[in-house]
Amino acid sequence: MVVALVVGGYVAWELWLRSGSDDEVIVRIPEGSSFAQILDSLEFSGAIANRTAFRLLAAGTGKDARIRPGTYKFRRGTASAELLDALVEGRSTVKVKVTFPEGSTIRRMASILHRELGVDSTTFVKLANDRAFLGTIGINAATAEGYLLPDTYFLFWGEDPRVLLRRLSEEFRAFYDDEMKDRAKQNGLSAYEAIILASIVEGEARVEEERPVIAGLYLNRIRRGMKLAADPTIQYIIPDGPRRILYRDLRIDSPYNTYMYAGLPPTPINNPGRSSIRAAVGPQKHDYLYMVAKADGSGRHTFTRTGAEHNRAVREYRQRVDR
Repeated sequence: MVVALVVGGYVAWELWLRSGSDDEVIVRIPEGSSFAQILDSLEFSGAIANRTAFRLLAAGTGKDARIRPGTYKFRRGTASAELLDALVEGRSTVKVKVTFPEGSTIRRMASILHRELGVDSTTFVKLANDRAFLGTIGINAATAEGYLLPDTYFLFWGEDPRVLLRRLSEEFRAFYDDEMKDRAKQNGLSAYEAIILASIVEGEARVEEERPVIAGLYLNRIRRGMKLAADPTIQYIIPDGPRRILYRDLRIDSPYNTYMYAGLPPTPINNPGRSSIRAAVGPQKHDYLYMVAKADGSGRHTFTRTGAEHNRAVREYRQRVDR
């Protein structure tokens, strides 16, 4: 009875406290921490105002031995019951708006997650390339590259990388449905090949309406047995990219070097956005085989059908750039 009164009174006091405070606190709970050490961390950070009341609540609900280690962010004044549940579930109570740009690689996503959510980027990358783990979240591949949908998400600060990979892959599968896979098949591509193509389109396109054109151009080259000669695949393999591609980069012996090897690379080179995926499964039909960026800074390309036309476009580009 006394315990109930103490805890009940403290909860009521907290409800008053949280209404006037929006400050956030960070709590770090190392692996192997005792409950007493956890209480120290919570008290020191300011996440709880009354150590005794929180201890009684945790012990009374049997949750004192179920708190997970990790780094958490809470709003100062968060009710003890809510905070305790978050600690048991291994999540923060604070959600953060996180945007992954279209074409983000796994490593870039990991960097964004570390910066915005305090997520362990090394663990995220490792799991994203762990076939056994990926199988548990519905990805039948050696890497999650291409299977994570770039978008804006509201995510819990300090979220488990496993939970994040599941969420991002579920969003991808919800978009890349059977209808889109059927459209890819109609263009002679497997579901996976279409995502690989979409990732190259994503790396190349800067103007929305050019995406289907670029997808059609690469398919034309594939059907003729030509090398794709796609610069984004070179950017993927140079260790210090993205940067200006040099002639020596084109001699890197890698299955991702589409200047050296014909056909698509073995995996996607980034996580393409919706527009590039739509372009890959619904490419524009035309006779273009070549393209070169325009020198006006618009991000557009000059598309050509023959080697002679392409060489002329390249000369015009260089003349304008050298002015």
